[in-house]
Amino acid sequence: MRFRKLIAQVALITAAAASQLHAQRVIDLTVDMLERFLKGANAENVELGNSGDRVKEIDDKIKKFRECKAAFEIAQGVTDGKLNLAMRLAMRAKCGASDEGGFQKDRDKLTDGPMAAGAKAGGFKTNDYRDLKDRITEYFGGSRTGFSKSGLDLLDSREAELSKVLGLNMVHITSGGMGGGMGGGGSHMPGMWSTDYAWVYISQLFALQYGSGASMFEQPYKPGEWTQWKITASAQDPPQSLERAFLAMTTADSSEWWRLKTLTPFKDNGKDMVDTVIIEALYKPTSPWTKELVRVRAKLPGNKDPQELLVPAGMGMINYNAMFPTRPTKESVEGATVGNEKVDTKAGTFTAQHVRFGNGGGNLDWWLTPNVPGGWVKFTGGNNGGDKKDLYTMELVGKGTGAKSELGIVIK
Repeated sequence: MRFRKLIAQVALITAAAASQLHAQRVIDLTVDMLERFLKGANAENVELGNSGDRVKEIDDKIKKFRECKAAFEIAQGVTDGKLNLAMRLAMRAKCGASDEGGFQKDRDKLTDGPMAAGAKAGGFKTNDYRDLKDRITEYFGGSRTGFSKSGLDLLDSREAELSKVLGLNMVHITSGGMGGGMGGGGSHMPGMWSTDYAWVYISQLFALQYGSGASMFEQPYKPGEWTQWKITASAQDPPQSLERAFLAMTTADSSEWWRLKTLTPFKDNGKDMVDTVIIEALYKPTSPWTKELVRVRAKLPGNKDPQELLVPAGMGMINYNAMFPTRPTKESVEGATVGNEKVDTKAGTFTAQHVRFGNGGGNLDWWLTPNVPGGWVKFTGGNNGGDKKDLYTMELVGKGTGAKSELGIVIK
């Protein structure tokens, strides 16, 4: 599975991604068109009136459902969005719904009238007005694909006015662009992160670490142990570095402090640059193979100092069983063992047990050894044949002891 496709499937909150139609047709925005849109948006706001609070209430429900759904899928090891009937029933019980269709219908009932009023005031057809509004919303979210260069320049010059009318805050991006979130094609993350975007990134990071299947055979780390991994997904995407460190265990309830640090390379005006994200998270164990995320402190791009992030109640579980509902039996692992192989890595040379399970048109392969923290040195998944364009790989490149908080966490 391609890197971008994987992270898109597990994003916690969708940031108004452009549709195929948007990608096919670029709007050459003019001053007249923008003036008419602003007139329409003001008229829409007037029509919304008392229903605005109700719309916000539904939006909050949709956001909470998406968070719950994404956390549920990560806990179940689902990376393709496909849930069986039992999973859907379980998700309905946990999240209050099995999809967001009902919420969207309620929202549409409240917004269709004001949307039509805005279109009429601005001299647009309703669908054209809706399309333009969606594109401008995407522009505020960091997208630069919906408009011509002159249109983008015009939007930049009217950003403050648009922000006030639409109630949106700009996600500012650096010259490399917003890109695919966690690397790919030399792109990198936004220069300034919103809270929502931070959670998108964290959910993607967890999905890469746990939902990919990589950590299914993981053994416990000792406090202070750390590992560093190189993650690659295709020949086109540059590798990303991921560091994991078990900082400490609390004395009160055996909760665990972990650090995740990512380094994502990109080019800025021809210069090689790196985006660094540091996340220190507290997990409360809920079973031998699952943990609940309860606190996060992070140092994010564009922020000078570390910040506490609000962790939603019921954020969900980290499931070490990954793509499988449970860990395989001893006999199943024995049947899947290819043999013992020598594995050369930047962290050293290891003799590892090679385990391979089939996965649709490809395989999932692990190289296991008790001689490193976590008990494994390499994982590959996806299309293991042909030119291996779609092969996802995590490989150990460093390990050690003595890890401590880099963000000022006081561990009790």
